[in-house]
Amino acid sequence: MTINELLTPDQPITWLPWAVQYFFLIGLAYGALWLGALDLWHKVPDRRLQMLAAVLMMAAGVVAPIALTADLHQPARAWHFYAQPRFSSIMWYGAYLLPLFSLLSMLLGWLLIRPSLALRGAETDRVAAMARLLCLGGWSGDRWLKPLALLAALSGLSIALYTGLETMVVEARPLWHTPWLPWLLALSALLAAQSALLLLNRLLAGWQQRTEAGLQRQIRPTLALLALSLLGWTLFGGASATEAGALYRLDPSWRLAAHWLLLTLGLLATLLLVGQRLGARWQPLALWGTALLALHLVWGLRWLVLIQGQLVPKYGAGAYFYQIAWGPAGVLGILGTFGLLLALLVALSELVRASSVPSTGKASTAKASPTHSAREAI
Repeated sequence: MTINELLTPDQPITWLPWAVQYFFLIGLAYGALWLGALDLWHKVPDRRLQMLAAVLMMAAGVVAPIALTADLHQPARAWHFYAQPRFSSIMWYGAYLLPLFSLLSMLLGWLLIRPSLALRGAETDRVAAMARLLCLGGWSGDRWLKPLALLAALSGLSIALYTGLETMVVEARPLWHTPWLPWLLALSALLAAQSALLLLNRLLAGWQQRTEAGLQRQIRPTLALLALSLLGWTLFGGASATEAGALYRLDPSWRLAAHWLLLTLGLLATLLLVGQRLGARWQPLALWGTALLALHLVWGLRWLVLIQGQLVPKYGAGAYFYQIAWGPAGVLGILGTFGLLLALLVALSELVRASSVPSTGKASTAKASPTHSAREAI
């Protein structure tokens, strides 16, 4: 009788938590862009939603590339993408698509918040002076909004495809190598953007019931479609679903993460079903719970796929053991990127915190909340 032993040396993971932050934040950026751009074609546009989408896409669009650059391990080598053409590399195309998306999203976001900047500039403090400066005059940019929004939305679609394909092309990881992955990442990014905008509507000055109700109506079908897509991947995902099943059986950490996400999904679905039936006293708590659970679900899905998915050797047997570091490559990096995002949101909230938001249509005249800015709400 011959016994063959398979020895698998423990290897560090290649994609660090920086990558999870990038996938999450860039999803917030292009998801918010899609929502804000789509609203421009409505008969009665929601200027509140457009302003919130602009704030979110600009803040997340700045932090996401920073997280991606940090995940290169040697950020100074980013120039290699431009000095050495690699037409067979998805990441090489991303080196051009990402700066283009950042430029278009910043331009669109700036045009969307110009009305709010003008209102803020009518005040007399130093922030108002900066708002007047950022307006770059009193001209109207409305005629540029739709053409620029169309270009930016297409650019956002290219980023959604790029971020999905750069993982899907890795044939050595069956879990990633599936056409379901780009779709799941893009759809969950839209859910995260809707949830983040729901929170920002409460935190930033000028809360509007119309905006909140519209976002809540969008979240329900988005979550339902995401749940059906996850079920479809489980049933028809081929080798990817088989790999996930093997990880569930053999890796306790994967099983724990999967149970946690399923519990989050169940709690979120339950809250959406019963939230509208709660009394007025509990409605704000239900809203906060819905938004935070949805954001946690989307972030956790990326952690499960990107970090837990690397614990299986590309070539070999068994599973790697991963313990998150406390420094920049782990917890500190996660907190740092979220802290930078929060700082940018607070700064932008100060620039657009005028007492009212310009609106079109009667439906936009809902009463405003007394909260003046994200800084004061926090």
